[in-house]
Amino acid sequence: MFFITLLGAGPALAEAPARPFAVVPYGFLRPGFTWRQDDPALLTDTDGFSALARFGVEAAAEPIHLRARVEIDLQPAPVLQDAFVNWSPHPAFSLNVGQLKVPFSISNLASDSRRQLPTDNAVSRIADIGRDMGASIEGRLPIAQQTRASFTSAVMNGEGKNRLENVNDDFLFAQRLVITPFGSRERPAEGRSPTPYLGVGCGWVYNLTGADESATEYNTFAAELQFAIGVFSLQGEVADVQVVHASPDVVDYNSTGAYGQFGLFIPAPWVSKHLEVVGRAGYAEPNDALASNVDEVSTIDIDAGLNLYIPETPAYLHDVKIQVAYRHSIQDEGDELDDDRMDIVGTVRF
Repeated sequence: MFFITLLGAGPALAEAPARPFAVVPYGFLRPGFTWRQDDPALLTDTDGFSALARFGVEAAAEPIHLRARVEIDLQPAPVLQDAFVNWSPHPAFSLNVGQLKVPFSISNLASDSRRQLPTDNAVSRIADIGRDMGASIEGRLPIAQQTRASFTSAVMNGEGKNRLENVNDDFLFAQRLVITPFGSRERPAEGRSPTPYLGVGCGWVYNLTGADESATEYNTFAAELQFAIGVFSLQGEVADVQVVHASPDVVDYNSTGAYGQFGLFIPAPWVSKHLEVVGRAGYAEPNDALASNVDEVSTIDIDAGLNLYIPETPAYLHDVKIQVAYRHSIQDEGDELDDDRMDIVGTVRF
């Protein structure tokens, strides 16, 4: 049974006994609370409770190696997320057609329920790449029943999630390469792995939005590293976005972002498989064309978190957990902005 799950919150069908035909529902509930400093420069109050609820169905027809997925956010509002068909006739080949995540980076592909910190990172903030409609082809290098490398190429509409219209008759193009010498993960995720894991990858996305004088061209590049062994995990990403406007009256610019993140399960009795300490440091410069006296030209974020997994469960599944995280932000240009925040988030997967 071969299936590459590019995204999603539920358990892959590969975890269930092989059957000629199967339909598996899945989903997760993710309530949370955010406290943020009330700085006068903030336009809105971001304190308060929130909830994300997602439900999906994955169907498989094993005799013809065909699978389909439909995934919907129920809260905070009903929104279609995934709707695609996967065909994997061989361990070295996979085809996806429909609406799915653009194959680009860990920040883009890992599910919201499979992250070590509940807050976003510097790369996801400057490289805003989500789901789109189109097709992707993945080629894999299987050696000794393990995928040692994969390359994914995608052509998509480029207009974003749930949008059929193509306003400029142009397309989004994406390429992603990942080398995994010890074997790949079943799905993109952060943190601990049941076996030693090393992933080194890079990605590129080109997209043209708008038309005529309002057209904007985006070239986005990213590189990533993931490593996990025993109770320790490490990952980092760096991304650069080149933005070019068709109108000569609009200034072109670059966005850059990078972060490093580690996780460590406390090696002590009773908690060694339950309690994880996480740390992250990131840098984001969303627009290098802005003058240095403009607030938030560039930001350094320092995140610290504590994850409690309940009950004892393989951490890479993230089935039931409570996360507490604190972020301290530093603006290294412009006026200082007090926007430290604390998040408390619970996740229940089914």
